[in-house]
Amino acid sequence: MIAERFIEICRYDPDKDVLPYMQRFEVDIDQNDRMVPEVLVRLKSVDESISLRRSCREGIRGSRAININGAKRPACQTSMKELPSRIILRVLPGLPVIRDLIVDMMSLFQRYPST
Repeated sequence: MIAERFIEICRYDPDKDVLPYMQRFEVDIDQNDRMVPEVLVRLKSVDESISLRRSCREGIRGSRAININGAKRPACQTSMKELPSRIILRVLPGLPVIRDLIVDMMSLFQRYPST
Protein backbone atom coordinates (compact mmCIF):
# COMPACT_ATOMS: atom_id res chain seq x y z
CA MET A 1 0.00 0.00 0.00
CA ILE A 2 1.33 3.43 -0.95
CA ALA A 3 0.31 6.60 0.87
CA GLU A 4 1.02 10.13 -0.29
CA ARG A 5 2.63 12.44 2.26
CA PHE A 6 3.66 16.07 2.26
CA ILE A 7 6.90 16.75 4.09
CA GLU A 8 7.96 20.29 4.84
CA ILE A 9 11.58 20.76 5.85
CA CYS A 10 12.98 23.91 7.37
CA ARG A 11 15.93 24.74 5.13
CA TYR A 12 18.83 27.01 6.02
CA ASP A 13 22.33 27.37 4.65
CA PRO A 14 24.12 30.22 6.46
CA ASP A 15 26.45 30.69 3.48
CA LYS A 16 23.50 31.47 1.16
CA ASP A 17 20.35 32.20 3.13
CA VAL A 18 19.50 35.28 5.16
CA LEU A 19 16.66 33.48 6.96
CA PRO A 20 15.41 29.89 7.22
CA TYR A 21 12.58 28.91 4.88
CA MET A 22 10.25 25.94 4.46
CA GLN A 23 10.50 23.64 1.45
CA ARG A 24 7.68 21.24 0.68
CA PHE A 25 8.16 17.79 -0.81
CA GLU A 26 5.50 15.38 -1.99
CA VAL A 27 6.52 11.78 -1.43
CA ASP A 28 4.86 8.39 -1.78
CA ILE A 29 5.39 6.26 1.32
CA ASP A 30 5.42 2.49 0.94
CA GLN A 31 5.81 -0.38 3.42
CA ASN A 32 9.64 -0.09 3.26
CA ASP A 33 9.53 3.49 4.60
CA ARG A 34 8.97 2.59 8.22
CA MET A 35 10.79 5.37 10.07
CA VAL A 36 11.38 9.09 9.39
CA PRO A 37 15.13 8.75 8.54
CA GLU A 38 14.38 6.26 5.76
CA VAL A 39 12.13 8.80 4.08
CA LEU A 40 14.66 11.61 4.62
CA VAL A 41 17.43 9.59 3.00
CA ARG A 42 15.14 8.93 0.04
CA LEU A 43 14.34 12.66 -0.18
CA LYS A 44 18.08 13.39 -0.13
CA SER A 45 18.48 11.16 -3.18
CA VAL A 46 15.99 13.45 -4.96
CA ASP A 47 17.51 16.71 -3.63
CA GLU A 48 21.15 16.24 -2.68
CA SER A 49 21.28 19.68 -1.05
CA ILE A 50 19.23 18.50 1.97
CA SER A 51 21.48 18.23 5.03
CA LEU A 52 20.72 15.78 7.84
CA ARG A 53 22.54 13.61 10.36
CA ARG A 54 22.88 9.89 9.74
CA SER A 55 24.33 8.84 13.09
CA CYS A 56 21.47 6.66 14.32
CA ARG A 57 22.51 3.51 16.12
CA GLU A 58 26.09 4.77 16.51
CA GLY A 59 25.84 5.27 20.25
CA ILE A 60 25.20 9.02 20.11
CA ARG A 61 21.82 9.27 21.80
CA GLY A 62 19.77 12.24 20.70
CA SER A 63 21.92 13.18 17.73
CA ARG A 64 19.01 12.52 15.36
CA ALA A 65 16.38 14.26 17.47
CA ILE A 66 14.37 16.81 15.51
CA ASN A 67 11.16 18.74 15.87
CA ILE A 68 8.45 16.71 14.15
CA ASN A 69 5.09 18.49 13.88
CA GLY A 70 5.95 20.64 16.89
CA ALA A 71 7.22 17.84 19.17
CA LYS A 72 10.83 16.97 20.01
CA ARG A 73 11.31 13.38 18.90
CA PRO A 74 14.11 10.99 17.92
CA ALA A 75 13.67 10.59 14.17
CA CYS A 76 14.96 7.01 14.20
CA GLN A 77 12.22 6.01 16.66
CA THR A 78 9.37 7.82 14.90
CA SER A 79 7.25 5.60 12.70
CA MET A 80 5.75 7.03 9.54
CA LYS A 81 2.52 5.18 10.40
CA GLU A 82 1.94 7.39 13.44
CA LEU A 83 2.33 10.67 11.51
CA PRO A 84 -0.37 12.53 9.59
CA SER A 85 -0.23 13.19 5.85
CA ARG A 86 1.43 16.59 6.45
CA ILE A 87 4.76 16.38 8.28
CA ILE A 88 6.73 19.45 9.34
CA LEU A 89 10.40 18.94 10.23
CA ARG A 90 12.54 21.54 12.00
CA VAL A 91 15.71 21.50 14.08
CA LEU A 92 15.53 21.37 17.85
CA PRO A 93 15.15 24.85 19.33
CA GLY A 94 17.95 26.42 21.32
CA LEU A 95 20.90 25.00 19.37
CA PRO A 96 22.82 26.82 16.62
CA VAL A 97 21.85 25.63 13.13
CA ILE A 98 24.74 24.45 10.99
CA ARG A 99 22.54 23.69 7.98
CA ASP A 100 18.97 22.44 7.41
CA LEU A 101 18.28 19.68 9.98
CA ILE A 102 21.79 19.74 11.48
CA VAL A 103 22.53 21.64 14.67
CA ASP A 104 25.81 22.26 16.48
CA MET A 105 25.75 19.74 19.34
CA MET A 106 29.22 20.47 20.76
CA SER A 107 27.77 21.96 23.95
CA LEU A 108 25.81 18.73 24.52
CA PHE A 109 28.76 16.45 23.69
CA GLN A 110 30.97 18.34 26.15
CA ARG A 111 28.57 17.34 28.94
CA TYR A 112 29.05 13.61 28.25
CA PRO A 113 31.61 12.03 30.58
CA SER A 114 34.78 10.72 28.96
CA THR A 115 35.43 7.02 29.42
